[in-house]
Amino acid sequence: MKLSNVVIAAIALGSSNVCEGFSRVCTTTSTSTSATQLDAIMDRRQVLNTVVATSVMMGGALPAFAGEYEPKLMDMQQIAILGASLDKLITKLENPDTVGLALDGAKQFNKDPNFYSTYARNFVKKSVRNNSDADPRVGYIKQASTLISSLENLLEGGDALMNEKTVSAEAIKRVQKAQTLIVKFIEESGVKDDKLAAYVSSHK
Repeated sequence: MKLSNVVIAAIALGSSNVCEGFSRVCTTTSTSTSATQLDAIMDRRQVLNTVVATSVMMGGALPAFAGEYEPKLMDMQQIAILGASLDKLITKLENPDTVGLALDGAKQFNKDPNFYSTYARNFVKKSVRNNSDADPRVGYIKQASTLISSLENLLEGGDALMNEKTVSAEAIKRVQKAQTLIVKFIEESGVKDDKLAAYVSSHK
């Protein structure tokens, strides 16, 4: 049933107030002297509830106010790029001659350590409007970001008990944990893409 027909039906069933364009201020057709100005004001939500209730009573379908979001690669591609870049980071950590480049990368990351967490939350908010911060997928990227961020202190010798070899091994371990978390995000993102699927498969 069309929304306009439902509104007409609501009026026909005895509604005395008519709102134009669902505005907060409505006009009334009643001539009763006991009616006050407040009687002529109906909240937009109340009008909508009246329409919906009338539609249900008459067996009509509810109007669709917004379509469901379909996850797209372009909306989460920065997470995918981050995951791919960690492969190169591991390669640098494995070579003593390029560990310094890995440290530079960690410092660059820490200029805005919350970027990917915020990006992930914005992606999730497209389909989860309430309490998106508590969504597990946002948590995955927050944890991954914390692991990557910790590399700067580790590689600069923050742990005096570690030698160069064990530092590199620990750094690689943290990056691999971050990759695992990113893979979980991708798997649960709902995005269908062959390259993403290949990345996930190669990092399990």
